[in-house]
Amino acid sequence: MEDKKRSHISNMRRSQLTKAAYRVVSRKGYYNFTIKDISRETGLSAGLVHYYFKDKHDLLLNLIREMNANIKEMLVSEMVKTEDPVVKIKTYIDQAFGVVAKEEYFHVIIDFWSQVNRSNRMKQANIKLFQSYRDECVAILKEGIQKGVFKEMDVNYMSILILSLVEGTMIQHFIDENAFNYGEYSEKMRDQIMAIILKK
Repeated sequence: MEDKKRSHISNMRRSQLTKAAYRVVSRKGYYNFTIKDISRETGLSAGLVHYYFKDKHDLLLNLIREMNANIKEMLVSEMVKTEDPVVKIKTYIDQAFGVVAKEEYFHVIIDFWSQVNRSNRMKQANIKLFQSYRDECVAILKEGIQKGVFKEMDVNYMSILILSLVEGTMIQHFIDENAFNYGEYSEKMRDQIMAIILKK
């Protein structure tokens, strides 16, 4: 019973610290935050932060894992509402483009991407993140082909094409948000993707 209670407190603390890291990184960026910032954000001592996380990297890896789990959870909660692969792929694309609206989250993701050449652990975490996006997309495309609503296609290639459109557009918007109407262009791209994959 005591072990269970200790484990529960430990999970609560780790979650509290991870949420604080999310807030701090979204405000300050990866390079400009310290463990002391996390400590101040939570009101916990820096020693306690180090008790749960070895270092800044360890904390951020936990954050990226949690963000990945949250994305999947959000996507799955939308997907279970329908059996129609057409609705599923539209939802998938809309949710992917919609990340820009979650400004804090988007800034943290961009920061994580910038770490891939500096940290092998961060690179591996990003590889898993991208793989999970592709896997989800591939599963929907396969279902659509199986149900006869999508054309026969190379689903791996198509998942990369879809994600490249989404992420490339997001990065351009991040760099210069006045360059184009993000909402309008993301809708056009979704419609274009649908025109490519739907059976006539």
